[in-house]
Amino acid sequence: MIISHRHKFIFIHVPKTAGSAVSAYLARESGPWDLQLGSWKDALGNGAKANRLALIAMFCHLSPLKIAQTLIRNHSVDSLAVAALSRRFAGKLTDHSSASEIEAFDPSAWKQYFKFCFVRNPFERAVSLYNWHYRKADTRPTFSQMLCLIEAGAAKKERINWESWQLYTKNDEIVVDFIGRQERLSEDLRSVCDRLGLPFDERFLIRAKANPTRPDIRSYYKPGDRERVARLFGAEIEHFKYRFPD
Repeated sequence: MIISHRHKFIFIHVPKTAGSAVSAYLARESGPWDLQLGSWKDALGNGAKANRLALIAMFCHLSPLKIAQTLIRNHSVDSLAVAALSRRFAGKLTDHSSASEIEAFDPSAWKQYFKFCFVRNPFERAVSLYNWHYRKADTRPTFSQMLCLIEAGAAKKERINWESWQLYTKNDEIVVDFIGRQERLSEDLRSVCDRLGLPFDERFLIRAKANPTRPDIRSYYKPGDRERVARLFGAEIEHFKYRFPD
């Protein structure tokens, strides 16, 4: 999630829609008081630096010992940005804050700034979400079981960050100015940059969490799973005319 006061935009990071790649790209143009939550590792790896807001958060919310140890080890404190900013804005904003949360935090910016996000085919996104959420688990439920957990209302307890449509809508109405698609990431991010007057250079559009071996989406789906995804992401599927990949 980014609120850029320098370039007057708000980026809502929908999970598993190449949002880290977008954040890492935009972070290169960050202003001193721009707020970015999440994707800092990718941003730093893509040439960005911790800005003034992040540095102040470090010295206000992290121990001098931790700062000193990091400085000695890395010769830089930039890597502490994610922890510092998360603590600074805890209870107010997160990496994947919704439109409602961002508007409540900064009504003026929400009213005046260009707001955008990216989406992805829910049938593919659900599989990506599954693999990402359980990437470090010793044991994992099946894909079908994860969908059932979400349908049963257990997503928050299981910390499954599955919502998408809910992040950029209010009362089922889209409230952002532009929605790009992960399926045409370069083209749509170029359009955003043109709108904001930012340079676009595809060399810096890293696929932050791209899987080098793309899984066969269809192999995850068992009887009833398509219907479960259709129920969970129905509004998004209908609005963007997404279909199950052939």
